Amino acid sequence: MKNIFIGAIALILIGIGAYLSLGVDKDAENQVGENNTAVYSSPEIGFEFSYKTGPAGYVLTESTPEGEENLVRSLVLMTYADANKDIPSGGEGPAIMTILIFKNTEKQKSQAWADEHIAYSSINLKMGEVSEAVVGGANAIRYRVDGLYTSDNAIVAHGDNVYVLTGAFLDENSDLHRDFGPLVESVRFIPIPGQE
Repeated sequence: MKNIFIGAIALILIGIGAYLSLGVDKDAENQVGENNTAVYSSPEIGFEFSYKTGPAGYVLTESTPEGEENLVRSLVLMTYADANKDIPSGGEGPAIMTILIFKNTEKQKSQAWADEHIAYSSINLKMGEVSEAVVGGANAIRYRVDGLYTSDNAIVAHGDNVYVLTGAFLDENSDLHRDFGPLVESVRFIPIPGQE
């Protein structure tokens, strides 16, 4: 149980570290609409989604981690307000939304991948049951986890990748909690150049 908790903390710290080391990735915001939304789109990984921007929205950072087995991309969405605060060294960072994209080398389904990769799925800390869902037209699982923060989670195995979407929050009435569902619903898988 201690290893799972350490894994959950490590996942949060990876996201915060990526944000702090890379700063805001302006290229990831491909389109900004009048209603303060942006579309993150990456043809390289065949994935896109919409999220709120501006003072009432989020700042997105993107990194390509090195040294993490099969981790292809890390996306962190932090509230605009939290992104403009100093995070104390060694202190707890704010609640964030993360999307981690892994190579699915064993072609596992979402549930099997989550069960085998508990350091990233935190499925052993689930509250209640795991439910089957559809995200972006692909089969997925959804569940809630209790850790440093409570988080809603969606894991989607699609094509050659597994997408781990996590929305951490302190309060059920927070914007982070309310905005995670629409972000997951906006997910779309797009064709990868050179693949049919």
